[in-house]
Amino acid sequence: MGRYISLLVLSLILATTAVPADAQGRGRGVSRFGAPTPPVPGSAAARVNQEPAYARGYSDGYRHAQQDRRDRRGYDPVAHRDYRDADQGFYRSYGSREAYKDNYRAGFRAGYDAGYRDPSGRGR
Repeated sequence: MGRYISLLVLSLILATTAVPADAQGRGRGVSRFGAPTPPVPGSAAARVNQEPAYARGYSDGYRHAQQDRRDRRGYDPVAHRDYRDADQGFYRSYGSREAYKDNYRAGFRAGYDAGYRDPSGRGR
């Protein structure tokens, strides 16, 4: 009987001991119950991780900006056909084409800005 009580006390102590947040998976995109947690809405991480249009636009914008810098052209993301068309990489499974275009253009502008201002030319 004494062994069962000590086992019960030990299990209660282990159950109530604080576990660091990292050990619980918090802060790493995992909820307390093991399910993935979505990024903060509106954050860059949310767009890049959840919006293929934004990620594709960012990459294309960055590439075009680097080329414009090399060719000593002025800052003008709208001058590029990829920006105007904004449907590179679109699949019907992504949903609305217009929503895709809006997200692509937002990513393109962000990528273009980062690429044009990156003095190293190496970037991402």
